[in-house]
Amino acid sequence: MAEFGLVETLTLQAAADLSAKQYHFVRLSAAQKCNQASEAANSATVGVLQNKPKVDEFATVGFFGKSKIVAGGAVTAGDILTTNSSGRAAVVTSGQMAAGRSLDTAGADGDIITALLFPPVKWFGAP
Repeated sequence: MAEFGLVETLTLQAAADLSAKQYHFVRLSAAQKCNQASEAANSATVGVLQNKPKVDEFATVGFFGKSKIVAGGAVTAGDILTTNSSGRAAVVTSGQMAAGRSLDTAGADGDIITALLFPPVKWFGAP
């Protein structure tokens, strides 16, 4: 069962309706604004959306700590995570932005798992 714990957050303005994107990766889209992340190699990824903001509302973005996250497919506990094209967690490969480590196993797209978030960094090693 997915859970969350203490998570460091920042507040940005939602650049679009993100009310259906809670626990998805988001990216910086303009000054102080965020939108759904969709490119694993995009260095603008900032963290995981913790609430359900509509356009122009405040988005709470977790960037460090224990958080729930929606998996975009099979993930194994211990995998290093990035975003897929839908903002969901996927296993990172070299050259992509890593932003967390899975603490659970997901068997399918849409499973909610627990991850240890860390500030995004370009990944060059094997997970």
